[in-house]
Amino acid sequence: MKRLVSLFALCLSSCGLLPRSTPAPVPTVTGGSAAGTELVVFLPGRWSTVDEFEREGFFKIAAERWPAARLVAADLHLGYYKSRSSAKRVHEDIIAPARKSGVKTVRVVGVSMGGLGALVHDLEYPEDIDEIYLLSPFVGEEEVIAEIGAAGGVRKWNGEPKSERDFSRKLWRGLETKWLEQGRRPKVKLACGTEDRLAGSNRQFAADFLKKDEVLWRPGDHDWPAWRELFRGMVK
Repeated sequence: MKRLVSLFALCLSSCGLLPRSTPAPVPTVTGGSAAGTELVVFLPGRWSTVDEFEREGFFKIAAERWPAARLVAADLHLGYYKSRSSAKRVHEDIIAPARKSGVKTVRVVGVSMGGLGALVHDLEYPEDIDEIYLLSPFVGEEEVIAEIGAAGGVRKWNGEPKSERDFSRKLWRGLETKWLEQGRRPKVKLACGTEDRLAGSNRQFAADFLKKDEVLWRPGDHDWPAWRELFRGMVK
């Protein structure tokens, strides 16, 4: 699964936007307990900025739930996905150093595209993450999600990647192998608004990979007010 990020990058390249620079280490906004033994990493969505996690109250919610945690929001914007370095930067710049300095538990909170980033990271660095919190995650192209649903779920689905660009099928096959067949899955929770544009794909993902008590639905759209209340509900 080392090439999953690059495949995602190829898919996104059609948007025509010039990517921002991708410095290493990745820029971050930090908070919480600097010497804590827990780490919470926040990954933003495609149109989000790294400072929004603090501005929108996510740091406050996390600090109340995990008072001994270090909080780090990574500026993992689209450019890192296009340069094929998103998982590497989070691993080398944030998680690995934190582990070496005493962190025992790593949680990753991914919003929209950041949810995909969290899933890709778990496939590329399977020992990094203990818990994943997905908020309206982007989990693949609609065509592929519909194909899986029509087959009756990922276990009955016979689809295989059709090309090196077929990141959606590679993602679902990778998760099926690691999470379902091998039983190597971190603790995962998913939350989504019922009016969210990704609600359909999130329902299919939840049906295939998660238990009922790992999924939270509430009224809301694909925006910060909905995500904030969903996140509060996920971690209470």
